[in-house]
Amino acid sequence: MHHAYIDKFAYQDSVVHSLDARVKFIAAVFFTAVVISLPRTSFAILFCYTVGPFAVLVLGRIPLKFVFKQILLVSPFILVFALSCPLYDKTPVKVSFGPSVFQTTVGWMRCCAICGKFVVTMLALIALVSTTRFSNLLAGLRKMGVPKLLIIQLGFLYRYIFVLIDTAQHLLRARAGRTLRNLGPKQEMKTASAMLGSLFIRSIDTAEQISIAMHGRGFNGNWRTISRLKISNNDYIFGVFFVVFIISLYFFASTVLN
Repeated sequence: MHHAYIDKFAYQDSVVHSLDARVKFIAAVFFTAVVISLPRTSFAILFCYTVGPFAVLVLGRIPLKFVFKQILLVSPFILVFALSCPLYDKTPVKVSFGPSVFQTTVGWMRCCAICGKFVVTMLALIALVSTTRFSNLLAGLRKMGVPKLLIIQLGFLYRYIFVLIDTAQHLLRARAGRTLRNLGPKQEMKTASAMLGSLFIRSIDTAEQISIAMHGRGFNGNWRTISRLKISNNDYIFGVFFVVFIISLYFFASTVLN
């Protein structure tokens, strides 16, 4: 089973990867809250906020092709909601972009704001996941006071996702090797339903075997890491730069852009 579906770049070695998981998690949550709280007309300041996640991704040597691919995979869920805004809010409004002034509707402005905030927050989330091992993130959350039961559930959910994906790939590979001709729609539905049932049963059986093996090796609900979590000087420097970045953009937006 290959655990390279979600965080395959989290095991690299860089300045960003060496930062404490707690510092990166707090920064990502605070950054997301700031971006979401921006007014829907703050497109310029929203564009400026993309500098932060991009800088982290570049320093962490995360390929931008991988980043945009992950954003495209999730974007349909947001686009369905965003594109519905122009349908129910058609209030006309004038928007100025430099010397140009054009007319649009509040619904389209809200749609663009939702898509823009989605992209920026996804950049921050991908930067966090791609530069932090999930085990370190769970250990950091536990040290921050997150309930142990929730940490255990997140840990097993993370591992069982790979069990589900791996089992599904085995079924699809077996089906492709045994299919010699195109089946009709009715037969395809029967085959798909049988595969879903088999996927459910086999994934549960594999997950139970993994759970038994983990408890047999002394798992007691605590996610252990090779390196101990410790706030270093680099973490303080990152925190200072992050605070200065947020405050600078806030004053820039309130003085120059307004």
